[in-house]
Amino acid sequence: MSVEFLRHIAATPLPKSFNAAKDVDAIRILRQAGLVLALVDEAAEGAARVLTVTEKGRDELLRFHYPENHRARGVDFWLPRAAQRAREAIKRGLGVG
Repeated sequence: MSVEFLRHIAATPLPKSFNAAKDVDAIRILRQAGLVLALVDEAAEGAARVLTVTEKGRDELLRFHYPENHRARGVDFWLPRAAQRAREAIKRGLGVG
């Protein structure tokens, strides 16, 4: 599992489609681990569409990136903003508030 790829996914507007074979394989692994919700075409040359990073995925990102250390050094940590944008997008998609 690539935490860096998970970070890349979390930082991009979702849903997002991926066509590169290595990306599709990485998304399959992340989906099996329960870190993302994704639709994956099972054909050999398939594509994947990541719908959202799950709560477990966000927890995994936090575990690897220790935001308190970044704040102590004065670095603006991006994950809380990305998580808020994801929550807002999910609400809009579900038609909630």
